[in-house]
Amino acid sequence: MGARLKPGTHTIFLPFGEGEVIGDSADRRVEILSDDETLNTTWSRFGPRREGADLHVHRRHIDCFYVLEGELTIRLGLEDEPMTVPAGTLARVPPLVVHGFRNGSDAEVRYLNFHAPGERFADYLRAMRDDRSFSYDQHEPPEDGGRPGSEAVIGNTEHVANRPGLHVELLADVDELGVSENRCEPAAETDPRHVHRRHVESIYVLEGGLTVTLDGRNLSATAGTWVQIPPGVAHAYASIGDTGARFLEIHTPGCGYGAFVRGQPEAFDLERV
Repeated sequence: MGARLKPGTHTIFLPFGEGEVIGDSADRRVEILSDDETLNTTWSRFGPRREGADLHVHRRHIDCFYVLEGELTIRLGLEDEPMTVPAGTLARVPPLVVHGFRNGSDAEVRYLNFHAPGERFADYLRAMRDDRSFSYDQHEPPEDGGRPGSEAVIGNTEHVANRPGLHVELLADVDELGVSENRCEPAAETDPRHVHRRHVESIYVLEGGLTVTLDGRNLSATAGTWVQIPPGVAHAYASIGDTGARFLEIHTPGCGYGAFVRGQPEAFDLERV
């Protein structure tokens, strides 16, 4: 799936709308953006009042939703308690928390779904698309109710500004993944050229654009572009244009990313090159 910029590295650069399509209809479109063992990611569009997944649990991985437009309803616990997730918000559901989701509104919703680690979620979607059976880390709610629904985290951002021209909001900081929403001013450099030895870095551009440099090759990433960079690939990125950029930065596993943006660079898997 997607474009591979260097054979064998699995670097992915996907402009908006170019993910692997799982389904496309008037009230639903689902694309696979990432199929890495550390992170499986989808982009989805649901029409008004569209149902999503029934109540279930994952035993071995985290399920996260970042709402791009509209609002998504997360269903929590055996009580099926609805929680509204507005645009610009990350919802994180730990393992063994009973949950489902739907579009409970009268407007369209668009969102990203992160599974960390991936646990072959992408293969599960392909099997459903192709009318095949596939065993995946998704199970019926346990009789004891699993972990409390209150352990799901909706919002709860931590504001961190770590240098002029760049503002960082930390959305998630757990072992499985670190997620931030970054805003950079026009012509601001977000990160000098660097490499990660032990984890994958992914970027989703929300607004504006970035110049992404991958081993000396410059690519223009506009709104809706997904970039995934495996360990060992040198990279850097900077905003382009007159409006700056807003983007998500996802590290899987987390490898100390939260500590890094809080000002503890020695805790993070990052090497300047």
